Amino acid sequence: MARGRVVAVLTVVAGLVTVPIRPAAAVVPSGFSDDLVVAVSGPTALAFTPDRRMLVTTQGGTLRVVQNGAMAASPAVDLTSRICSQSERGVLGVAVDPAFATNRFVYLYYTHNLFGTCVNRVSRWVLNDANVASGEVVLIDRIHSPSGAHNGGDLQFGKDGYLYVSVGDGGCDYAAPSNCGGAANDAARDRHVLLGKILRITRDPGVLPPDNPFLGPGSGPCHVTGSTTAGDWCRETFAWGFRNPFRMAFDPNAAGVRLYVNDVGEGTWEEIDDVRAGADHGWNVREGHCARGSSTNCGPPPAGMSNPVFDYGRGDGCGSITGGAFVPAGVWPDAFDGKYLFSDFNCGRIFRLDPNGAGGFTRTDFATGLGSASAVHMAFGPWNGSQALYYTSYASGGQIRRIATTTVEVISGAAFFVDGSSARTMPAGSRVSVFANGAEPGVEYRLVSARADPSSRAACSIDAVPISPTVRYANANGFVGLTSGSVNRPPGDWQICFLAADRSTATGPARVSLT
Repeated sequence: MARGRVVAVLTVVAGLVTVPIRPAAAVVPSGFSDDLVVAVSGPTALAFTPDRRMLVTTQGGTLRVVQNGAMAASPAVDLTSRICSQSERGVLGVAVDPAFATNRFVYLYYTHNLFGTCVNRVSRWVLNDANVASGEVVLIDRIHSPSGAHNGGDLQFGKDGYLYVSVGDGGCDYAAPSNCGGAANDAARDRHVLLGKILRITRDPGVLPPDNPFLGPGSGPCHVTGSTTAGDWCRETFAWGFRNPFRMAFDPNAAGVRLYVNDVGEGTWEEIDDVRAGADHGWNVREGHCARGSSTNCGPPPAGMSNPVFDYGRGDGCGSITGGAFVPAGVWPDAFDGKYLFSDFNCGRIFRLDPNGAGGFTRTDFATGLGSASAVHMAFGPWNGSQALYYTSYASGGQIRRIATTTVEVISGAAFFVDGSSARTMPAGSRVSVFANGAEPGVEYRLVSARADPSSRAACSIDAVPISPTVRYANANGFVGLTSGSVNRPPGDWQICFLAADRSTATGPARVSLT
């Protein structure tokens, strides 16, 4: 991923070092909690299927499935006999096809042991309901991995439906493996190899998006051999000039494709890049907003190169940017809507990126004390009918953890009156019958009423009064059956919903105006 300290920790799956001990408790903002989801050795990345399964890759060579809070006994994919996992190699990335519900495709980025030579590969698999993936189809092969470091390895689908792949510069020069480090390894500048690039492909081998920026004359396919004719562009290239773009994140709130890439620096700057088609992000000429290795030679970038949207140095113990995720609008308090969160592997912290009022950004602590070797990968996924931030950690032997709000969360779906309406006017004391979709399976719910408060995202948690003492359980499909009771409230506007007995979750409210 980065430099010596990080490499040492990542080799823990081979039993070479001791994993740092996780602190007694992480520090998260008021109204949030940080909780263990499942323990798993060497977790590198995670993704979610539409049916709420969590997929977790391990550096040691497996794809694991977590379902209903428990990890399946056997791996969905076991590549331990055919991968390289030393240094920063291994199974590094996973993605779920946007059309998974119909095609069942998932994708892996891993370091393949090709007759004794370690190369990185992207392949497509079919995941069945029994949590077994099979039918591998290789999409990109023989990406150089000369030193074991700087493999990149993230896989993400954009809103355009295409698969984006992050690839590092290999650490040492693929053409001269003794040439290592930024001064000697210029692989990211070589157009004809896949190293130091963000790639953009389709779900089918050799089929490229028609608007990739480097097609036509002077380009060639690189998906089979990892390279093309010297001087020509690899047609799979979307953007270039990266050192180790270890993790990427798409903004789910953007109207189109908005992609941030976290590029691990060498010795001076960690950077976040706003990646556009064809852009050159400067490595190995630039590091952060400066010349490589400098904190003072920081004028405008050379013509044709792009500066990062944000970078930071090493003065506080941080020094290896890892996970990144945009907060989906509406799932957390308003101050977080659309904000970018990113993590640092070395110092075990998650930061929030905030506008500084001058066209740039500042970072503020969001979560601290996660333990070094933590927050390797981050993604928002389902929780309590809304979403929470999940992250992988090498700390404490390897864990998947979840940061979620502890205030009442509105479950997706809404409560309705028995006649199907979601707004009615009736006399005070009227009896109502209500059902709700989208409730959390297995949770106790009571039918309650509360003062309508448009400023609250979970109004039924405020001054909630039971309509009926009957406790209902949501069934396996998240449906709460009809429950009746009298709305014994004074005239005014009220909301009716199902509130969990422990007040942790609530369904969306139905509105009633009492006269």
